[in-house]
Amino acid sequence: MNRLSKYFFYLSILLNSALLMYVAGIIPFLLYVSVGLNVLLTWLTFKSMRRSNNLERDLINLMTEMESFLTNLEDIHAMEMYYGDKDLQNLINSSKMLINNFIDVQEKYFDVEVEFEPEDTEEETKEE
Repeated sequence: MNRLSKYFFYLSILLNSALLMYVAGIIPFLLYVSVGLNVLLTWLTFKSMRRSNNLERDLINLMTEMESFLTNLEDIHAMEMYYGDKDLQNLINSSKMLINNFIDVQEKYFDVEVEFEPEDTEEETKEE
């Protein structure tokens, strides 16, 4: 809608409400205002719910990508050429902490159940 159409729309609503109040009285006018507010609040609720669902979907996609990155990083760390590299191990630990932070955000703001995988401890990595 262009700007002029919006002004005509708002002016029409205002004039119709004034006409309704003049012709039918204050009670139908209040009913008119109530219905208008209910429609507006319903629209805002659906818009907010849609935005929340989009945010949840984006966060889940981000978590999936982070888990894929961590898996690839662990695969590189397990390669014979890089086995035991401390920099890669620190990067893996940082990635795990980042994923845990994402999981905490998901649990806090969304109704999502997250399954935890057992973490490798340094003792297990030394044994391998």
